Amino acid sequence: MRILLVAYGYLPYTFSEALCNAKLVCALLEAGWEVDVISRVNEGPAYTAKWSEPWEHLKAHTYEIQYPLGNKLNRFYDVVSSGIQLGGFPIEGIRWARRALCKALELHEAHRYDAVLTRAPNDISHIVGHWLAKKTGIKWIANWNDPASTIWPEPYTLRFPKAKYFMFNRYNCICLKNATINTFPSQTLLEHFQFHYPFLKNQQNVVIPHIGLVENILPVSTYKKRDKIYFCHSGNLSSERNPENTFKAIKELIDEKNIPVQLDIMGHVNDYTLSLIKKYSLENHVYFTGGYAYIEALRKMQEYDVLVLIEAMMKEGIFFPSKFTDYAQLNKPVLAISPSSGFASSILKENGGGIAVNNEDYKDIKLGIECLYQAWENNTINKIYNTQKLFNRMSASEVVSTYKKMLE
Repeated sequence: MRILLVAYGYLPYTFSEALCNAKLVCALLEAGWEVDVISRVNEGPAYTAKWSEPWEHLKAHTYEIQYPLGNKLNRFYDVVSSGIQLGGFPIEGIRWARRALCKALELHEAHRYDAVLTRAPNDISHIVGHWLAKKTGIKWIANWNDPASTIWPEPYTLRFPKAKYFMFNRYNCICLKNATINTFPSQTLLEHFQFHYPFLKNQQNVVIPHIGLVENILPVSTYKKRDKIYFCHSGNLSSERNPENTFKAIKELIDEKNIPVQLDIMGHVNDYTLSLIKKYSLENHVYFTGGYAYIEALRKMQEYDVLVLIEAMMKEGIFFPSKFTDYAQLNKPVLAISPSSGFASSILKENGGGIAVNNEDYKDIKLGIECLYQAWENNTINKIYNTQKLFNRMSASEVVSTYKKMLE
């Protein structure tokens, strides 16, 4: 099977969406597929620009689109010209998209791919897939890992002027309607799209979870039980993912039941979270560990007893955070502090592997932590909350099999 993957975000820039794309490419190559990737040079200060193991072998399959920034007048002309050529969308990333399409047409002429996959971050990748499919007739699978720009729910909602909203909405409709197949990581996200774009109910849609890492590059476990139960939240806590109820629950469990507990936040320090740590006098119980490279982060997470997911307060949890797959693959119990209805709650009830608690109810969070502590104290936590069944849905072999069925 020959595949062209188009992704605005990709390695060697190791943020979450780029890693999701890289894990998929690794798995497809491991299964014997031929894969090429068109990506973008990311010049932002936050990301390394060097290829390193275990991703080094992907470099030979990657075509980074690079072009001069140009002065203000040149950029304006380029944006307008590129926008007109690609359907009237003078939006961020359109300069890259025009050049990516030229490269895609060149590569397809040489390799005759069976399908093109377009992936987040940034929905601009989909316009490349649209025009490539239109010009060549190739099958096009558009993956939507997050809501489209116009349909982000509260508290993440993006506000656009009417003209800009209309343009983005037209863009979304064109891409969603013309993809051979639209894929989503969760049923809840698919339903969110269908609510806002009812025509999707008549389209071909497939739910494909975030893929796990191929086993041969997964670090070896170094777990050893310690003097207290150790929780870890991987990733920064933004203002939307408010940890106050979690801190309040931890504080009461310490004061009322003397439960020995530590929560490490594997991310960067922010003033808001620090203020909450001080408010609840948790300086000896909640710590920031700083950030780690992805593989090192996986190794570190294996040292913990429970891995924590803190989500924003929403009517329904529509998101499938990519860290959820990492947690399941490491076979660590998951504490999902999430909306009472939605992805995390449903998948843990169906497959086990952890506890989902209502992120708006600190007493429910308190109860969940206490249940996990009792199982940890009795040395039954990994038996009761084993994640193998959960991870089977997200394993590399299962996801590759789903893609194979779609394309056949």
